[in-house]
Amino acid sequence: MGQSQSLSTQIEIAATPETFLDFQRYKEWHQTFSITSLDPGKQPMDLKPGDRLEVDIKGFSFKSTVVENSPECFQWLGSVPVLFHGAHQFHFSHSQETPGGTTLVQKEDFTGLLAFMMRPGWRMEKQSRENFNALNRDLKAAAEKVAS
Repeated sequence: MGQSQSLSTQIEIAATPETFLDFQRYKEWHQTFSITSLDPGKQPMDLKPGDRLEVDIKGFSFKSTVVENSPECFQWLGSVPVLFHGAHQFHFSHSQETPGGTTLVQKEDFTGLLAFMMRPGWRMEKQSRENFNALNRDLKAAAEKVAS
């Protein structure tokens, strides 16, 4: 049903990734992207597969479901049924380039009838890549500021 496309970005961070799960403080260091647990009593570190999130990217808000929340990966699934499905992942690994640091890979796999819009070079892919890179840069700056 439809096509599939993937988008992936990567950045080196001279710190550990704990800043990422501090959803409540995102607005202090990033303006494009916000993540909110739909269970207001649940802390981000306690989110489990099946828990629901609200994700907002530049005013486009959607509900998603947590798939994984581990020290190595935070992943959710979001969709507009049939038209567009996204599996968004943040992978954290020990950096091979930055001693004591973290390599962050932010990736999304798209499927559905409109997934073709995420082809490399297309406007929607370029805008999404720009948003991913902006979050990566802002997370790097915030995490390294906390670590210093």
